[in-house]
Amino acid sequence: MPPSNPPRRRTQAERRERSLGAILDVATEILAREGYANFSSSRVAAQAGLSRGALEHYFPRRLELVAATCQHAMDQAVDETRRFAAGPERQEDPVSTFLAASEQFFFNPAYAAQIEILIASRADPDLAQMVFPIISDARRKLDEIWTQILTESGHSREAARRFIELSLHLMRGMFMVDTWLPYDMDRQRVIEDWRRIAPAALAAALTG
Repeated sequence: MPPSNPPRRRTQAERRERSLGAILDVATEILAREGYANFSSSRVAAQAGLSRGALEHYFPRRLELVAATCQHAMDQAVDETRRFAAGPERQEDPVSTFLAASEQFFFNPAYAAQIEILIASRADPDLAQMVFPIISDARRKLDEIWTQILTESGHSREAARRFIELSLHLMRGMFMVDTWLPYDMDRQRVIEDWRRIAPAALAAALTG
């Protein structure tokens, strides 16, 4: 029996990318689960199985780690949205596909981490200067993906844009209620109600 080929050794670049991904995944989880006040480089290093020195090789300052975590979360959101947009459901029911993708985005640890970062940015101008462009750029890309899809399904660009804006405000509000406020909420019922009135909302956006 011929000898099996040994597994291919990862390149230095591949090892670095994998290490960075692991660090940023852990950082996202800590921000989402424990909040910005309990976030530290040493905590990230410990949970990622690294020494503090190894983590600081990638991110010498905590600020850089936070900004990279924000970028990582938004990059993942854009990639996931592109996968949604390429799926067969897009052709069958683009509005429902958009709402399902939006729900996944807003009720995900990455979004909770983003909110923690944004709240911290109010008291930290340096952090705000780093993360605001990241979030704004990602939001622009996400909105453009869905605007294009709804336009291709027969809606005007302005109607699509306004419907997306309304939907995202709805999702943000539900996230706040679900995460922090002492109210009971049937999220699926609310989303289903919004999905049912979507044609009217799109028509109103067109004529309003």
